[in-house]
Amino acid sequence: MVAHCSVMLDRRTITHLHWQPRIGRNGADTLGVIVTDLDDVEQCINTIVLTEKGSIPTQPEKCTQLMPYIDRRPDFAIPNISREIFDAIRIWEPRVIVERVTITQEDFAHFRFPVFWRLRADVTRQIRQTVVILPASRRPDGSRDAA
Repeated sequence: MVAHCSVMLDRRTITHLHWQPRIGRNGADTLGVIVTDLDDVEQCINTIVLTEKGSIPTQPEKCTQLMPYIDRRPDFAIPNISREIFDAIRIWEPRVIVERVTITQEDFAHFRFPVFWRLRADVTRQIRQTVVILPASRRPDGSRDAA
């Protein structure tokens, strides 16, 4: 669930246990917007996958190290990217159980990372999917997203 605010966010009005500010490239579109529930979990998964290991000074082992695999042969890159994503989410997002990570190659230097997961506390065991797309600024060829 995404909540929009046109004024400064008052944390006392947030009734959810798990929430965070919405992360986006355009600050005007995300100012005062929060994500909760499943959107919060999906944003955490995206953040874990897209944040390079070593970039958080207080937690240098947090997140993933994908860049060494981005311009490698698919038979080498895909299993390593999959393992890196699976391990990082398993360690750093305790609310979910990762079922599988399926890497798909869109073109030579462009991968999509579908992550299949379920909430740890979900009694229905419903599997959800989050598709993580490497931003164009981090792709070796600088290609743009099709969607």
